[in-house]
Amino acid sequence: MLTSLKNRLLQLGPESPLLLFAFRLQAKMHGIRMNVADGKILLTRGQQKMILSGQHPIFVPFAVHSWTMFFDDIVGETRDGQTVLDFSVPGLHRYRKTGLSFHFPSFAEDDCMDAYTAAYSPKSGDIVWDVGAHAGATAYFLAQMVGPEGKVYAFEPDETGYEFLVRNIELHQLSNVIPVKAALSATTGTATFCMDGTMGAGLSDSLQYISSENTKTVETLSLQDACERFGSVPNYMKIDIEGAELNVVESSLDFLRSHPINLAIESNHVVNGTLTSGPLDRILGEAGYRVWSSDKYGQRFTWAQPAQRQQQPN
Repeated sequence: MLTSLKNRLLQLGPESPLLLFAFRLQAKMHGIRMNVADGKILLTRGQQKMILSGQHPIFVPFAVHSWTMFFDDIVGETRDGQTVLDFSVPGLHRYRKTGLSFHFPSFAEDDCMDAYTAAYSPKSGDIVWDVGAHAGATAYFLAQMVGPEGKVYAFEPDETGYEFLVRNIELHQLSNVIPVKAALSATTGTATFCMDGTMGAGLSDSLQYISSENTKTVETLSLQDACERFGSVPNYMKIDIEGAELNVVESSLDFLRSHPINLAIESNHVVNGTLTSGPLDRILGEAGYRVWSSDKYGQRFTWAQPAQRQQQPN
């Protein structure tokens, strides 16, 4: 029932007063005060403050749910005695654990590498695909794993996301990362894509809500056609494409049967009223993969391995 209510609210659009009221209540339930001022959304809990663009209120639930993770992972600024994470404008954000910094158009990417590598860690010389690369933080870590003999193909169709992906490739001199300005999809051709420069950008058919003013046409590639274009089948794919993962996998089952690939998929997306993890478990299992899903890492992920690999994350 809660999921159904949330979906109905999302359909009202990101600027709906009712949606903002619901998000303010949700924040309050987590001890977070939400205010809107000067085109920005201010979220405050104790001595911590997070600032979002007023154009992206839809990310308030994500910020609330991931509050501790963001302040643990990202080094904030000190302003008037508060620790501040300002995601309202493009910025250079530094990760606490590694000391590495990346340019982001809005939200800093959450550190999901433990989840993405829970079942398979790319090895030196591997070909890997980062599907839904956003600004390239994940691509950086994958690039270190595969080394100079390997390659990372980073798919990012969002114009702003692609711009920041290229900036971070240049910043960290990632000569083994190849940016791909296309969306992996069920078919090769074109499709409408809601691009707003955030991690929530995606193919219009898969999103819970879209903004028509941000919708543009992008190139799409099927899994098989992308492999033919790049001249290789990846050893491993990380996929985070806002619900489109289900169409990609369903349309590629015959290819996946004959070309085994290790898959790590963020499956915390709702399609047809249910998380994509359930259908992914079923169809990949029917294709002969060892597949399982878990929310151990804070949200739902699905892993799939060719039948000969049996190791499951602890």
